[in-house]
Amino acid sequence: MKEFDKKEAIYDAMLEMIAKYGFHNSPMSELAQKANVAAGTIYHHFKSKDEIICALFVRQKNKLNEVLFKNDDPAKSYKDRFRSFYFHLYEHFTKNPKEFTFLEQFVNSPFIQKMNKDDLHALDQPVYDFLRKAIFTQSLRDLSPKIMTALIMGSTSAIIKLSLSGEYQFSPSDLEAAFLTCWDGIKKV
Repeated sequence: MKEFDKKEAIYDAMLEMIAKYGFHNSPMSELAQKANVAAGTIYHHFKSKDEIICALFVRQKNKLNEVLFKNDDPAKSYKDRFRSFYFHLYEHFTKNPKEFTFLEQFVNSPFIQKMNKDDLHALDQPVYDFLRKAIFTQSLRDLSPKIMTALIMGSTSAIIKLSLSGEYQFSPSDLEAAFLTCWDGIKKV
């Protein structure tokens, strides 16, 4: 197995373990076994379990940014672009619940405090830039991109959780209604 593949196997195994057992019940010995690598290989790439978890967060946030802005068309209206953003977020996490669980746990844990604030801001920068441009063009309310992101993520997170729980099966019209409700809350009136 190539070094890149070993590192990816470590990330994938850690993601699975954290989604299933949480941060503290994911021992390095089991990680090595699930990743099919020697414990020394893990320590070749990472100094500690905490470093793996933080690096996994960066990996997942970068992946999420790619998903969110996949096929973004600046020629479209912000409403249409935001619809695409909203649906990509919902679709990605309902198809990848381990990623959703991991990111939810991470941002609500002490691990977030271990991250450099500038690095965290850089990870959110693509979303902030998108929102700032929409605010500048008078498409969205004049709110801090941080507040706007919290409102959007709160809305999408709630419907993702509802969908993943199996309590409700969202139809395309349900998703459109959820999107429009979120849009109505952030659009410039």
